Amino acid sequence: METFKFDTLVRKNGILKIPELENYVNQNVEVFVVIKPENRIVYGKTNISVFFEKWAGFFKEITTDDLKYNYLMNKHK
Repeated sequence: METFKFDTLVRKNGILKIPELENYVNQNVEVFVVIKPENRIVYGKTNISVFFEKWAGFFKEITTDDLKYNYLMNKHK
């Protein structure tokens, strides 16, 4: 069984334009239609305070000076 894949547009009157398949005239075919989703990018109005409210439990408060000090002390022992 041969298969063909092509992109086309459904016109307002519901007609699909398909490429020429001259070799397959008067043959039975099976047609599958897959609707492609629209690629929409939705940007919401956010600011830094909304971001921190949403992700507040995710971030830990870490004092980086202590971590740097401990790292350097362990490195140079």
